[in-house]
Amino acid sequence: MRPRLKDDVYFTPVDEGMVWLTPAGLLRMREPSVATMVERLAPRLNGRHTVDELTARLPEGTRRLIVELLDALVRQGLVEDAGPGRTHTARAEPDAAFTQHVTGDPHPALHRYRNGRALVIGSDPLLAHVVRALSASGVTTVETVLDEGGAASDDAVHAIVHGGIDFALHVFDSTGVSHASVLAAACAHRGVPLVQGLVSESEVLVGPCASADWMSVWRRLRDEDRKQFEAEPGPPSGAAGRVLANHMAFRLFRCVTGTAAPGDQRICSFDTLTLETRRHDVLPHFSFGTVRPQSRVDFVRTVRELRRGLGCTETEFSTRAVQAIDAQFGPIRSLAEDELPQLPLRQARAFVAAPSWADGPVAVTASGPDFATARHRTALKAIATYGAMTVDPRRLHVRSRSGGRLPDEPDDVIRLIRAGEADARLWGIRLDDAQPCLVDARAAFPVLSEGSILPMGLGFGLDWTSMTSVAVLEQCRATVLADPTALAGPRVGQEVIDGDPVSRRYRRLLTALGHDLRFIDLSRQTGVPTVAVMMNGASVEVACRLRLVEAIRDSLEAVLVAAQSQQPLPSLGRRVQESTAQWSPPQDASLGDAVTALRQTGQTPVLVPLDHDPAMNRITPYAGNVVLIDE
Repeated sequence: MRPRLKDDVYFTPVDEGMVWLTPAGLLRMREPSVATMVERLAPRLNGRHTVDELTARLPEGTRRLIVELLDALVRQGLVEDAGPGRTHTARAEPDAAFTQHVTGDPHPALHRYRNGRALVIGSDPLLAHVVRALSASGVTTVETVLDEGGAASDDAVHAIVHGGIDFALHVFDSTGVSHASVLAAACAHRGVPLVQGLVSESEVLVGPCASADWMSVWRRLRDEDRKQFEAEPGPPSGAAGRVLANHMAFRLFRCVTGTAAPGDQRICSFDTLTLETRRHDVLPHFSFGTVRPQSRVDFVRTVRELRRGLGCTETEFSTRAVQAIDAQFGPIRSLAEDELPQLPLRQARAFVAAPSWADGPVAVTASGPDFATARHRTALKAIATYGAMTVDPRRLHVRSRSGGRLPDEPDDVIRLIRAGEADARLWGIRLDDAQPCLVDARAAFPVLSEGSILPMGLGFGLDWTSMTSVAVLEQCRATVLADPTALAGPRVGQEVIDGDPVSRRYRRLLTALGHDLRFIDLSRQTGVPTVAVMMNGASVEVACRLRLVEAIRDSLEAVLVAAQSQQPLPSLGRRVQESTAQWSPPQDASLGDAVTALRQTGQTPVLVPLDHDPAMNRITPYAGNVVLIDE
């Protein structure tokens, strides 16, 4: 064996040993003595010496260590045998070395790239930079279509479909987004590898994106970033333009030769000032495709599927939710602990993208005993919040109050609804008899009304029951808070509070902070276990749950989070009072009991699924709003 260190492998000593940089990623060897040995051995690992020659004058113990080290380096793919009859990549062919490492056989892949016909579409000077980059990488035939707007002219599409083009590269500005989607579809249909770049002076977005087309990329992009692309449509110039051209050429090389990495299927943003690149997940936008108002039959089928659905585990949900979190493109812009106080409870906060006609982004927070729980709760709440602000007017039954024809643009229809010039309704399911009924869209989506954002009966979970329970109980709480009359109830027994270890800990922490706590049972007035927290003589929190222990625990958690964050606690005034009645623990309630309690208000609780964004529904479809309607 004639060991040779591969050309695409690099190493450096570190305190705890050695780190190798390979095409597959980082590899660590945590033995300092190995680092010293490799540094001395590496210059001679050039394929000219056999193992026997390398170890001929060494003591037996050292020779054995060298042999074992070389064997380990070969197994890790860091060293190859350059002996006669062995296939190895020459240093003069780095492209071949790269493709061989990924595909196993570099020759067919390189032949496709170097002897294929390339088409470059765009405007100068970036088009010229790209042509030079492709030629320098070995492509022998490069054709161009000069297109100042990068709008993928008919000539470009004709060349793709009929001209025998093998692969293509397209740069365009914000005026050519829809044409870029057309060109991408034509190339996908013909099996032609394509790399595209949406350019501005300060940033370039490079695709393809496996999960969404360019129209979705454009619509998911933050408003401020869209304005930047519209205000600075010119391509980057100077060194940034040349670096970008080489970046795009290399990405095309990977697509054609089959060496693309998983990250190449995501949108890449290229900063023309710092030359930094970042990868982004982009979900398909709900505004594209054919959509019609939901019929009664379709709605009944949707509810049936939701009821029968198995839901998902917390792990599955977390894996899916990551796709929705991205600072530039995500329905959830961020999810992190930020600067929130983290003791004694952990907290997380998410910023949720709002539609262009609403104020946003919207911040939502949640807490828990550990970071995982806080993040999980925040993600669920954020996805539901996004659903509550996302309205596709094509799915609504809309009628203009003037009797005229509705606009073709969905955003124009939204403006009519918000201005009160059009009526809109959608289907919901009555929770008392499970029958569908039409609901005013403004009640289901408060964001359609001026000055409102989120509904009072927002529910979320990993299955139908948990979502509905959360929504119904939130509406029960809202009903209590909206009641102008004074509420009175007996004090909850201390043994019940301290009988739950979590509640006991929360109570002791608040008491240690100097707060006087009392818990008033309002279950008789609401029909479900309900607790009001009195702190220092004022009522500051109300919680409705199906079990009393849960109402106590969750209300204490809300108060404790406010206290640790040094936030002013919401005061309900003196409306909640302690009565002298003998207290007895309320019975656990069912979801049906909670629905019956809402019916006692004289209104009917109706659940409206918040499902207007199919991509978010695939993460979890269990987000809904319970509204109360008069019938």
